[in-house]
Amino acid sequence: MSDSPGATTTATSAYELIGGAPSVREAVNRLYTYLLADEQLAGYFDGVDLPRLKGHMVALLSHVLGGPATYPVEKLGPAHARLGISAAHYQRVAHYAAGVLFELHVPMDVIIQVGQVLASVEPLIVRPAAA
Repeated sequence: MSDSPGATTTATSAYELIGGAPSVREAVNRLYTYLLADEQLAGYFDGVDLPRLKGHMVALLSHVLGGPATYPVEKLGPAHARLGISAAHYQRVAHYAAGVLFELHVPMDVIIQVGQVLASVEPLIVRPAAA
């Protein structure tokens, strides 16, 4: 939304369509509420600087939605390498993310767009199961 009086406002990106920074922050806060309450996922966050992590997620989601933030997607692999995230746990997080966006009345095409991005970066984050 423009701050200029009389300016015409048009949604030019999914980021703007869903309400910009306040909506992205709300989505991230809700997402982490669910992740931290999930017994299967909570351990990944032990000893983690949550405000910093949430900041990264806000930047990533803003980037994915076409907002002003940029995010170095190539750093996702190194950032998650030590965690040993399974495909099942990654999918669980993706489902929570979709659910949060649905709760916030984000249009389905935007939820699908986010899901496609999550699927595209999964190989960077998931540690393949040992054979």
